[in-house]
Amino acid sequence: MNKADRLGEEKISKLLLNLSLPSILGMMAISIYNIADTIFVGHAVGKLGIAGISVSLPLLMSIGTFGQAIGLGGASIISRALGAKDKAKATLTLHTLITTILTINIVVFTIAFSNLRSLLELFGANEEIMPYAYNYAIWALPGTFFQNLLFVLMNQIRAEGNAKFPMISQTIAASLNLIIDPILIFGLGWGVVGAALATSFSQFVGMSLTIWYFTFNPKSVLKISIPKILRIPDKKITLETLAIGASSFGRQIASSVMTIVLNNTLLVYGGTAAIAAFGIVFRLSMFIFMPLFGINQGFMPIAGFNYGAKKHHRVFSAMKLASIWATTFCIIAMFCFYLFAPSLIRIFTTDKELIDIGSRALKIFILAFPVIGFQVVGSGLYQALGKAWSSLFLALARQLLFLIPFVLIFPPIWGEKGIWYSFPVADVLAAIVTMFMVISLMRKLKNNFPSNDSSDTNPELSETFNEYEDVLIG
Repeated sequence: MNKADRLGEEKISKLLLNLSLPSILGMMAISIYNIADTIFVGHAVGKLGIAGISVSLPLLMSIGTFGQAIGLGGASIISRALGAKDKAKATLTLHTLITTILTINIVVFTIAFSNLRSLLELFGANEEIMPYAYNYAIWALPGTFFQNLLFVLMNQIRAEGNAKFPMISQTIAASLNLIIDPILIFGLGWGVVGAALATSFSQFVGMSLTIWYFTFNPKSVLKISIPKILRIPDKKITLETLAIGASSFGRQIASSVMTIVLNNTLLVYGGTAAIAAFGIVFRLSMFIFMPLFGINQGFMPIAGFNYGAKKHHRVFSAMKLASIWATTFCIIAMFCFYLFAPSLIRIFTTDKELIDIGSRALKIFILAFPVIGFQVVGSGLYQALGKAWSSLFLALARQLLFLIPFVLIFPPIWGEKGIWYSFPVADVLAAIVTMFMVISLMRKLKNNFPSNDSSDTNPELSETFNEYEDVLIG
């Protein structure tokens, strides 16, 4: 039984653990080197260095979202194709994804390099922050080119049922970044430039490893062929990829719009220190979101494969288990962050004002963390099943429908504190919307079991559906 076939046969709990744990560790590796940048810069450069990275990072992440969107959209197609035993379609999809992301990279990077200062101003860089933001972004941009291809290929490796290799490649890249960072920042005195160069180099290494996987690794199900990459991308697959990946793209673009509104609002109500504080809080929150995304990335190939194989009972079982794991993790993390907020902020800075603002912001920011896990997995379910528009709506709901309006409404009433309270309020409302949409989808799956679904599991499944509905609703 190859890795792809395991997705339809192995016990769900074992399968989810085997796919999620490597993804979590890999995503945590990304979190560590992003946080390391900020810690090193915070101590070597100071508050303005942190603010510069805080302004630059959302722009760089916006560019990187093309890779995530195409990677996740393509992974949904490939996992379903492998579940349906259609290897030819899976291979065609892989090459279409590579050609598409390389084309997008050229266009996006030309625009970004040509308009970098204007883009940084849009994201909240004032005259005080701009030198640090520009010096970081100009040297970090090449890294996002590599990262886009890395994201695309990593998601296809996971779609094959192999979660360990992405973890290994991410860990190697993160380790290199942690080694190079202090050498360039402290040893050579390059400050934010050193941090950006270390990140770009580590992303290049990670990309190179994923290319090796699809070219020389005998264990890979799919193989890259250079002549096929040079062909015009398949139109139908490209459109389906973009439609499914639109939720990831929309989530990050919504996050970028939110950051623009947030940074400019923070400048008015809290100044440069407030922007730096949010930068620290955001990086700390990556220790929550990255493991959640890891669980989601482990869950999605299971859901997509079994949906393609008409094994709906396994789709639901995976959804239930992933939701429980994600929610439990978020509850534990919320208590830890609340109890140790000042100590966590001190890791990044010795500035007393920044520690006070950051501690207060973090304690408010994490109040609704228990509902975020289900929200992430719920959106991932729609994405894995290829339900593009519903997934897009869930991705946009938190940022555009709730968070941005509250960021604009609350501060005139409660000042800077109102900005921080916008986050938990938006999280709760977005989770409620997700809950009703997931229950609706679960009922459709329950009422439309195909005839070849395992007959001996359906009675138990019907009861489990009802139990899970009761938990969600009441």
